[in-house]
Amino acid sequence: MPAINKIHITGFKAFPKDFELELKGKHLLMYGENGSGKSSIYYALHCLFQSPLKRDTGKKYFDENNEQHLKNLNNLNEDSKIWIDFEGKHPFIYLLDKNGYNTTLLGGTHPLPANINGCFINHQFIFFFFNFRNSQHINLFPVFIKDILPFCLDDRSGYHIGQMYDDITSSIVKKGKHIDPTYIANIEYFNNAVKQVVENINIYASDIYNKFFKDAIDPTLQIRLRYDSNSDKPHDDPNEYWLKYDNIIERVNENNNIVERKSSYKRLNTPFIGLEITEIIDGGSRRVVKPQSYFNEAKLTAIALSIRFALLNLDKPADGRFLALDDMLISLDMSNRSKVVDFLLNISDRYKIYLFTHDRAFFELFKDVVKAKFPDFNNAWLFMEIYNDDNVLENPTCRHSEDSYTRALYHFKKFDYPASANYLRKSVEEMISLFPPYISRNEDGLEKEKLRNKIEAAKALLNNTDGNVDDIQDVIFSLNTLLNPLSHRSIDTNVYRIDLIRVINILPRLKQRIIDLEFKEVIAIENDVFFCIDENDHVKCEIKIKLKLPLYSYTGADGNRKFSVANGDSIESVTIKDGVKEEPKPFTRYKKLSLEEICKKLHEYLHKTYTGNYQDFYKDKDGNSINTLL
Repeated sequence: MPAINKIHITGFKAFPKDFELELKGKHLLMYGENGSGKSSIYYALHCLFQSPLKRDTGKKYFDENNEQHLKNLNNLNEDSKIWIDFEGKHPFIYLLDKNGYNTTLLGGTHPLPANINGCFINHQFIFFFFNFRNSQHINLFPVFIKDILPFCLDDRSGYHIGQMYDDITSSIVKKGKHIDPTYIANIEYFNNAVKQVVENINIYASDIYNKFFKDAIDPTLQIRLRYDSNSDKPHDDPNEYWLKYDNIIERVNENNNIVERKSSYKRLNTPFIGLEITEIIDGGSRRVVKPQSYFNEAKLTAIALSIRFALLNLDKPADGRFLALDDMLISLDMSNRSKVVDFLLNISDRYKIYLFTHDRAFFELFKDVVKAKFPDFNNAWLFMEIYNDDNVLENPTCRHSEDSYTRALYHFKKFDYPASANYLRKSVEEMISLFPPYISRNEDGLEKEKLRNKIEAAKALLNNTDGNVDDIQDVIFSLNTLLNPLSHRSIDTNVYRIDLIRVINILPRLKQRIIDLEFKEVIAIENDVFFCIDENDHVKCEIKIKLKLPLYSYTGADGNRKFSVANGDSIESVTIKDGVKEEPKPFTRYKKLSLEEICKKLHEYLHKTYTGNYQDFYKDKDGNSINTLL
């Protein structure tokens, strides 16, 4: 099943700079407060997957001269773009920028974004579903044409039904003085396509509602949508029928009386998708004439979701399909939200779930249910949190929910500074785990008890690699004040908040640097290293060094693997002539030098003249080249 590997966003909505969210084909649950940037990720997906259906293929979203553009307002000069790469046996990329939509297929044949069965639902979708006065009949066509029909592919024509509507309504096609028969035929085709969608919904919507969303004590509901032709209309309003080019019935005021009459010219009407709901009570039935006035918000939301979910294809093999859901459950209490969670998890083996919420309680509920239901949840789900520090020139910060740093950010945003400091300390402890295990142990092999001792050892290792210890020194300073759990420093002072901000800014940078260095222990402490040189065809020199610190390799700024500075005792030097070893010669100790520098000094002490590449001659106790361990 192809699924999203990474989402890249640059200069779009809340992201002034390049932003990357790595999903690795997993489901996503993301928490973020209003204004944090989570909805920008949702809309990035929405824009990309709708752009192939647009006449301009989505160019308007990245043209600052277009009033509909979605470029980041604080970085309009940025070359804005959205691109998504899909993982799988044959990866592929979807791109949207100022040139419109484009795709790069890296092998094989892949579904285009418009052909992938995607479902987008946010709080606006739910709101407009039932935003009608009591005096009105519910007409769901505006909701359908905006959020449902653009994603409904007509198998016969290969067009999306939303595309058909855009083509029909863009201009009236005439042939001479009369309407082109092909244009009328296209209207007829569109109506039948919509009718088929409505009938498919009617097959499944009631079952979904009664199985997943109905309370045990509530009556069973029959949910039915209606899309009627003019000849079938049974309603009070003669305009409540499917799309038609004709003289529309108008209501006008004549002498204080509202009367109906045909308009003097022909035009397209607004199609009408009606909603009929019936309660099954004690074997009988009762029609609910005005659902928007009869049901509470929880029931209305459940009905809307049942109608939308009825179009999900749960039978055919997966093809990259997904549900993108953004704060769609604002009006529901926790018990009703739990029902939605159960439904989503029930189909999570067939659809990828990308769910965004600003409700912390719901986020934790969803997370707990996933953990309880899926023992291997780490392999299938990502729990992320996103925060915006109000710096409009920087991207929001996106972190894994389970780490202490993310929790520190959450408490900082809530002005709970002691809790934030506590989680920052835990984050420092997590950072230490990125270093080789040796720095957390004493000489006797036991775990160091104090965090201060561990981080001092980490500082020493950084000093013995690229030598940059400024950030970790600031963390050590903060251990004495801000991060000390026994500190009684006042949390009301602005200095305290500034100190928190400093550590919050340092830790991500320091963690990333540690990851980039890729420490690997090459030779453990107290082991021997041999430096071997062929003097000529008959004479070889072998210098034995006992390490007083472990020898590490790391990735330097140039991308090449290097050795850390080593502290070693030069034990002895042996000259080998024609395969015969002479008596070992003792040497003095060399400190605070890299292995190459130690060997160079030792060799120059003996021979004075060698200028070759000493690194080529490092050996372990078994005679293997240390170079292979880099």
